[in-house]
Order: sequence, then structure tokens, then C-alpha cells
Amino acid sequence: MKHIGIYLSNEVNKELLIDSILSDGFLNDCIDLTGLQGELYSTVTIDRLIEEELRHDRFLVVSEENTSLSSMSSGQRRRALLTYIMARKPQFIVLDDLFGSIDQETKQLILTGLGQLVQTTLLIQLFYRKQDALPFLHTVITVDGQSRITARQELSQFMHSHDALHHLHPVTLPHLFGEHDSAMNPLIRLNGVSASYGNKPVLKDICWTVRTGEFWQLSGPIGSGKSTLLSMIIGDNPRGFGQDMMLFGRRKGSGESIWDIKKRIGYFTPAMTLQFSRRDSVEAMVISGFNDSIGLYKKPTGLQREMANAWLQVLGPSFHHQQFNALSFGQQRILLVVRAMVKHPPLLILDEPTVGLDDENNDLFVNMINTIASQHKVAIIYVSHRPEPGLNPDKIFELVPTTEGSMGHIL
Repeated sequence: MKHIGIYLSNEVNKELLIDSILSDGFLNDCIDLTGLQGELYSTVTIDRLIEEELRHDRFLVVSEENTSLSSMSSGQRRRALLTYIMARKPQFIVLDDLFGSIDQETKQLILTGLGQLVQTTLLIQLFYRKQDALPFLHTVITVDGQSRITARQELSQFMHSHDALHHLHPVTLPHLFGEHDSAMNPLIRLNGVSASYGNKPVLKDICWTVRTGEFWQLSGPIGSGKSTLLSMIIGDNPRGFGQDMMLFGRRKGSGESIWDIKKRIGYFTPAMTLQFSRRDSVEAMVISGFNDSIGLYKKPTGLQREMANAWLQVLGPSFHHQQFNALSFGQQRILLVVRAMVKHPPLLILDEPTVGLDDENNDLFVNMINTIASQHKVAIIYVSHRPEPGLNPDKIFELVPTTEGSMGHIL
């Protein structure tokens, strides 16, 4: 089997490209898929199956423990979908964003599962990052922003030709807005913090201190409680009340509002992209970061406009005079990171910020975060399942699951 990889940029309309592969003969020069039974391994497929569960009470995909897709973690859903597809014995599988938002254990399980198919099933992988190319690909097709094929190479040639494409160097950031209160150091102090959902323990006796200017990576396998821990820090999770937590110089539950906490935190998670469906300009999107609002509801100050445009200068001309919804997927992610940073928060939380970024946008992100970490008194908590070349946190706080809930260790 001569398996095929399709290397994309974030400018490609991936949904249209997948439709073209499945129905319009996009790969005819490589292989004729006419009449072959195919399957799509994608979050799109997962979303469709979950909708089928909720609307018609039909459970086509379940875990080994017989739980439904809608109740699984993202990694469990990917494992279950692969098992389901393999059981259907398709003649080809289109693999979309194979390694997004999964831990290393799940990645190895997926690779093992695919390894069982390489002799019998044609694999067509769509990927944004060179490091995600499957090792058993034969041919890699490079596609530009208009879904035109610009190169066709064997895997070894493709990997070699892209070795020198990454340029990790400091970028010049604008002068940051405001100064931080030195009395707030440490910014976060957790002492024996625990959390559970019903009878299921999630976190156990977490002790963690985050000080001004520190660059942390929060790590741990899927389901280890990373999202729960972040939501308690941000103030969105009521399980934080009554616990020994100091947030920005105040004990949790001492009369602070959730907005007192949020104004000191710049926050990004991939799910935020879905919240912004309005036709806002990129300038308005960045300015909204000063107030943590979805859109602008009051006239911005001159200083806010000045700061927003200074950040847009850092991003380059492709962001100027654009509507947010007109940006590519990767550009939207980068802009939301800038939105989180524009108010110069003492704490910047980045939850899986590189998921779905192509190599070019990922390099821009790494350059920005390295510069913020090295030049400014901003603490960073960076959450990711994958190592990012060139991104070097000072410390790692790892959540290690136990039967009593995940415990924290500093590496």
C-alpha cells in the first residue's frame, strides 16, 4: 500500500478539501478511489455520531467500558472511533488531524492500531505539522491556500526539504500596558487542593505556587484533571471555594468577584474560537481583550486602540484591516493569544494553544511566547500534550493519576 499524506496550511478550507477527496477525484493522479468503501477519521465524524446519540438514542460507538461517545474524553473518543472504523474494514481511511489534543499514550495506541492496517487499507493523512507525518507514508502532497497541489514527494524527500523551514527568533513586542502590583507575588498558591465529581476523585492534595515571571508547563495524561485545575484558578469552578487557595494576594472566598480574578488573567483555549461568530474587525477583537468581552460594547480609549494596533504590527500585514471571520483558522488562534495578552495580565494561561496550527503559525506562536517569557514580568502556564521544539518552559508541573485523584509533582 502506497499511503498518502497531504500537508496543509491553515489557509486551506479543509472541509471542502475532504469533500473533494471523497467525491470529486482530488487524488486521481495518485489513486482512483471510485467505488471503494471509505471512512473519515475526524472530529467531524465524532460530532456527527454524538449528534446521532443525542437525537435518536443510537450508540454506534462505545468504549471498552460500554460508555457513550458524549461521555468520553477527547482521547477516549479518538480511540473508540478508530476501533469502530477498523471493525468496518474499509478499503481506505481519510485521517484528519490525527494527533490533535491527545497524550502520548493515546498517540501510541493510535499508531499501533494503524500499523495493523498498513498492509490492507489505504491511509490518506491530512496534517498541518511536519512532525505529525505518519512513518509509513509513501507520498506526501503539499497543498497551498487555494487547495492546489504545489509539490509531490516521497516521505524522506519531504522530511528533508522541510528541515530548514523553521525560524525561531525573538520578535519585538510593543510596550506593555500597565504595571503589576508587586504585593501579589506569588500570584497563585494552592495548598492541599482537591476536587471530585460525584464519587469520582479528580485532584488530590495539589500544592503549587506560581510566581511572577515564571514559565510553567502543566502536563498530565488525558483525564488527569488539568482542565479542572485551571477552572478552579480562573474562578469558573465552584469546587475552588472553601479550599486553601491564594489568588493574586487574596484568599479564595474572601469576598473577591470572579471578575476580580479574570481581569488579572489572560486566557486562551481552542474552544474560544467558536464563541466569536460576530463580524468583528481584528482590531475590535484585540481591544475586547481589555474587558474580556465577546465583542465591543463601549467605545475604546485612544490608548487601547494604540496598544491593539501595536500588537497587530507584530503579527504582520496579513492581519491588517481584516474581519476576524475572514482569517484562516491558524490566524484566528494567534489573534486570540494576542487578545489574551493585550491587557498585560500578570498571569497568561494557554490551554492547548498549538492544536490545529500549521508549521508557520506555530513558529509565530513559539516566537511570541519565548519573547514574552524572556522580556516581561508575566507568569505563563502552558498546557500541552506535545513537546514543541524551541519552546522551553522553566518548570513543569505534572498531574499523575492515582485511584484517589491526580497528585502534582514538579519536574
